[in-house]
Amino acid sequence: MYRLASGYRKKKTKISTLRKPDGSLTIESPETLRLILEYFTPEDKDMDDNNQHKHIRELTDKQPNTPDDREFTREEIGSVFKGISYNKATGETE
Repeated sequence: MYRLASGYRKKKTKISTLRKPDGSLTIESPETLRLILEYFTPEDKDMDDNNQHKHIRELTDKQPNTPDDREFTREEIGSVFKGISYNKATGETE
């Protein structure tokens, strides 16, 4: 309460620059954002896969073929959208 009454408010820190792999610093926000995205979402390359990753990639490349597989109906998709709460994060449903 004192800080609010005194007018003192902690400033939020903003990341404005990052060190690039070559040692230089980013200059503008778009460059900084691009560097963050490249670091946290690296390119998915088949040649970097270990044996477990290769196996998972093979499993996900195959289309499931079970008797109960069917296309979603418009009604099913609509009911999902109606159930979305726009003020909450998504998560598991009951």
